[in-house]
Amino acid sequence: MLFKSIADKVLSGKDLAGIRKKNSDKKIVFCTGCYDILQSGHAVFFNQCAELGDILVVGVGRDHIITRLKGPGRPVNPENNRVYLVAAFQDVDFATLNDTELSASKIDFREVMENLCPDVFVLNNDDSGIREKKELCRRVGTEMIFVSREVPQVIEPTSTTRIIDKIQFAYRAPLRIDFAGGWTDVPYIMGGKTGYVSNITISPLIELKNGAFNFAGYPRGSGLSTSTAAMLLEMISSKNYNSDSRSIARISEDLFNLENKELNWAIGRQDQYSIVKGGFNCWEMGEDYARPVDISIPSETLEAFKKNLVLIHTGASRNAQSAVEEVYSNHDTDQGRDALNKLAGYGKDFAMALQKKDFLRCAEIMEMNFRAQIQLASATTNEYLDKMYSYALENGAHGGKIAGAGGGGAFMFYCEEPEKLILAMKEKFVDCFEINFEFHFEDIKNLNAT
Repeated sequence: MLFKSIADKVLSGKDLAGIRKKNSDKKIVFCTGCYDILQSGHAVFFNQCAELGDILVVGVGRDHIITRLKGPGRPVNPENNRVYLVAAFQDVDFATLNDTELSASKIDFREVMENLCPDVFVLNNDDSGIREKKELCRRVGTEMIFVSREVPQVIEPTSTTRIIDKIQFAYRAPLRIDFAGGWTDVPYIMGGKTGYVSNITISPLIELKNGAFNFAGYPRGSGLSTSTAAMLLEMISSKNYNSDSRSIARISEDLFNLENKELNWAIGRQDQYSIVKGGFNCWEMGEDYARPVDISIPSETLEAFKKNLVLIHTGASRNAQSAVEEVYSNHDTDQGRDALNKLAGYGKDFAMALQKKDFLRCAEIMEMNFRAQIQLASATTNEYLDKMYSYALENGAHGGKIAGAGGGGAFMFYCEEPEKLILAMKEKFVDCFEINFEFHFEDIKNLNAT
């Protein structure tokens, strides 16, 4: 029976002394580990150990010990499965479960060593707790030998932790806050003119895992571009899309084209390019391109600015489509062209003010941008949103704007006392709530590297 040949190689604690006695003329080598998910590194290690003697005995950590050492969720595989799998390796002559108790320096094989009395104990050269292990070896008459972690060139180095990370892998993407210049990224309404948009990506990140989305508590329709982020995750997780071979700009443009194909009205590039690239950017928007303007802003400046930002969801249902339809009706009127010219200027002015750490000017530009949005499409706001905005200004906000196309969703305000403003808004408008966020700076490729 095939399994019997493996089972015969699995020893209980009482068998260990007998192995030593029966093989008094042989050089017994001992090594130990968790061996939770067996992988190529383990195979190489067993081969290294077997080369050092005549008989290789491998100790396998018990479940409750590994949980103590590795944390909740480990081990992935139960101890009996692991010890029999280790025994199945050609280089392994015998396998045994380690002690039931854990002593100093994470030693869970003291009794195994005392019963087996191996000639050689093998460790990786990056092991820890060496002093205690040396003392144990001295007491049982065992030589300690170190080997390096190396694998043949034909094998890619890996680890149990890396394998688990891959199994549990979720595709992740940030959302974005648009500070100024929105609408000027839409080629259709700009008529060949250049636009400028300033925005930044934020976390918590949304995730796509096993076909299901986790929107990290963000309300849908908040004006933070959840729909674009979700489409990006679907795109890069698709089996027929290889993001590794594409540049950040290429991924951004692919996403832009995909969303345009999905929607029955023309859209802009700011959401796709910002979420894919990450961080703060001032984008120059042309008819068939988007590229970041060379305005460098240190992370320290951005974090200082963020300390006084408040992101509040209005609690109002967002009707962005009404604003979109109005923009497409108004963009080629005198009023619409004037609004778009203002918005394009605000998009670049905001980045320049931020670079100078002129945060009050940034707040002023956000407010002027909000007014220009309303000039372009009155559906950007409504009576309720106007009341919220006025009340925020009365309670410490220096300026702000509605996120995205408006009609509801989230407001972004700049103020000196964020907590005071949040409390005042929540007391006055019982349906509103703050959205906690951090600035996010990774591009989509680095964020999802495995």
